Amino acid sequence: MRLLTEYMSVPEINGTVVVNNNPVDKKPPLVNKEVESTENRNLQLARQVEEQKTKLINTLSKFPVTALWVLNKYEQQCDKTEQEDDGAASTEFSDFLKDVKKHYQFVSHSVSGNAQNEEVYTNDKRRLTFAVQQFPFAFEDLVKLVDIITYAFKLRGLSVQSGSQEKKGYEIILKRLHGASRRDTPSMADQFKAMALDGHEEQFLFLSTEDMSQLLGDVVLSEHFWLTHRQQLATVNAKLVLFIANQYKGNFMDFEDLVQEGHTGLLKAVDRFKYRLGFQFSTYAGYWIRQAISRSLSRSERVVRIPCGQIATINKVFRTKDAITLKTGIEPSTKELAEQTQLSQNEVNTLLSISQSSVSLEAFDDDEDEQSFAPINFIAQNVFPHSYNMIAESELQGLIKNAIKTLNPREAKILCSHFGVGTDQQMTLQEIGSELNLTRERVRQIQVVALNKIKMRYGDQLLSFL
Repeated sequence: MRLLTEYMSVPEINGTVVVNNNPVDKKPPLVNKEVESTENRNLQLARQVEEQKTKLINTLSKFPVTALWVLNKYEQQCDKTEQEDDGAASTEFSDFLKDVKKHYQFVSHSVSGNAQNEEVYTNDKRRLTFAVQQFPFAFEDLVKLVDIITYAFKLRGLSVQSGSQEKKGYEIILKRLHGASRRDTPSMADQFKAMALDGHEEQFLFLSTEDMSQLLGDVVLSEHFWLTHRQQLATVNAKLVLFIANQYKGNFMDFEDLVQEGHTGLLKAVDRFKYRLGFQFSTYAGYWIRQAISRSLSRSERVVRIPCGQIATINKVFRTKDAITLKTGIEPSTKELAEQTQLSQNEVNTLLSISQSSVSLEAFDDDEDEQSFAPINFIAQNVFPHSYNMIAESELQGLIKNAIKTLNPREAKILCSHFGVGTDQQMTLQEIGSELNLTRERVRQIQVVALNKIKMRYGDQLLSFL
């Protein structure tokens, strides 16, 4: 897809993008002039955004610190994290990174080893610059690199000459440098430390003071105009976000949240749009806006978030289930769903379990029906004893056990059997007498003697548990 920009280019005449290459027809088609002017405006802004972004990347590629920063950020991340794109895009990204690493090592060896060979160093640096220019930078990458360059410029104690730039450009550069100095400098210093800049020469990473002073103006101005045109392109198409977000009203999110998610998709479209392919920006941006809104809805639909990739599979399973039910009149089994969807039974069971909707245990506030019940009304409540009661009960049992040990075996047998201590059921005095070949009255007398013994020795301690 990247190579299509080289063969499907849109011609430009006097700085104006021409969408239709056909000669002027005698009967031009009837089109809405407002829509046509908007699309022309979008193409012009998209061309300016791409031009300033390309200029910024070309200028940043002249600093070897750009290649070092890219390697520190993406080299380990490329191996550990899986890319959301397809395999071809991931392989292409890895190839770009390997190319940058290879040429950066060549340039480092040229500087450290043979400093007198200027021709080898110049060729290696030119190849490194070209490799960095081909790297697919993200929006955050470019902004962060400009922060690093401006911070290093201030750290080296350099100043911008007022005669080297126009008055407006000079003010923009001063404002950017002032903003860089007001940023969180400890975090920038930590990032310098993480990049291991101590092992490289300052003249090598940030060029000489003269070269850096000349290139700083191009870096700051390119970033300023790139962000300005980018904001203008997003502002022109803000109504498109409102139009698409209005189609998703009535869901789980408020309209303001839908608009905010739609703007994130619009910014992605602004950063990825290629005007040379000849497509309308509104058509391309509509895809990213709808995708951002649909993804946000899928995240907020459930209490436990389901990955977006699983949602498509869940929808496929339920569509297959509905089709089989309509065809046969019987709800299909898990085995039949697995055969139709070409999934295993464990995968189907997992998808069906995670697709269940969550229900609130409490009743809703707007439910005024007195006959309605919440799910919590039908769940058995388990009353757990207090920890203090558990401790007191364990101490009481230990005290009773010690008191029974002070009795003779017959007295202990009568008390334990009559009061159910250590047994599952209680016995009457008559049943105990029959078992011990004693009369009921004699069993009662022995019980009274045993209780008096316990009362004399452990009466005060047992009284505290009442």
